Amino acid sequence: MIQQLTITVLVENTAGGKGLLGEHGLSILVEADTYKLLFDTGQGNTLNHNARQLGINLHDIDAIALSHGHYDHTGGLPSILKITQNPVLYLHPAAITPKYSPRGEIGSPIQDENILTTHTSKIVWTETPTEIIPGMGLTGTIPRHHPLEDTGGDFWIDANHQTIDTLPDDQALFIQTPPGLVVILGCAHSGTINTLDYIAQICPQDKIYAVIGGMHLLKANPERLEATAAQLKHYQVQLLGANHCTGINAIAHLWHHLGCSIDVRVGTRLQFGTNTP
Repeated sequence: MIQQLTITVLVENTAGGKGLLGEHGLSILVEADTYKLLFDTGQGNTLNHNARQLGINLHDIDAIALSHGHYDHTGGLPSILKITQNPVLYLHPAAITPKYSPRGEIGSPIQDENILTTHTSKIVWTETPTEIIPGMGLTGTIPRHHPLEDTGGDFWIDANHQTIDTLPDDQALFIQTPPGLVVILGCAHSGTINTLDYIAQICPQDKIYAVIGGMHLLKANPERLEATAAQLKHYQVQLLGANHCTGINAIAHLWHHLGCSIDVRVGTRLQFGTNTP
């Protein structure tokens, strides 16, 4: 179990402090006791700037974990690898394969394993649940069973849009802390319900204390929103920090139904430890 966890939002669509910048993307610094992990890297335009504004040193991070291979989560990878000291890199193999949407190419700026190997101390492929340190791990590929959930959009692995990208690389981070389990989502392309159910099996847990990150509910119909809110209630979530790709309407819906939502934008710092209520 992690005794003291600090989560700082470095990249998000909105910014909440003087001199901070927002961009469509996500990056969260996770400080678990003495271990420092960067979860996603945003598009790459604001990560280093926001870290400096917040007085955060990214040079000595121990690891980088990628939730999936889209540009708004991997775009900062080239710049962060230049300033870090060979961190461990956690990612699914499909995170560095070509990816397309109706807008065009949306994949990672680095799709060459050799380049990643050169700038990291080790690459850990996360196709299955993977422990990073005791008390913290990644889900790997998430089973999809709920009939109302989908990837949240049209995605392909080829420029001609012939082969659908099911986004098997989508994964979440889970951390065991004194107040309970903390889950960090990138985009939840596997579905928030599927993700939480799978984490509850991995741990196993019947309660989840906090859920933070993107839920990709922009196009979700009322049924899916109701089901998502019901599942968060089922796991007795005490703190919900939905952001990035969740969508304003979905965030408002969850806020109304759960009453435990908080604003999680660039500059937000959350702490979980023995004194957390």
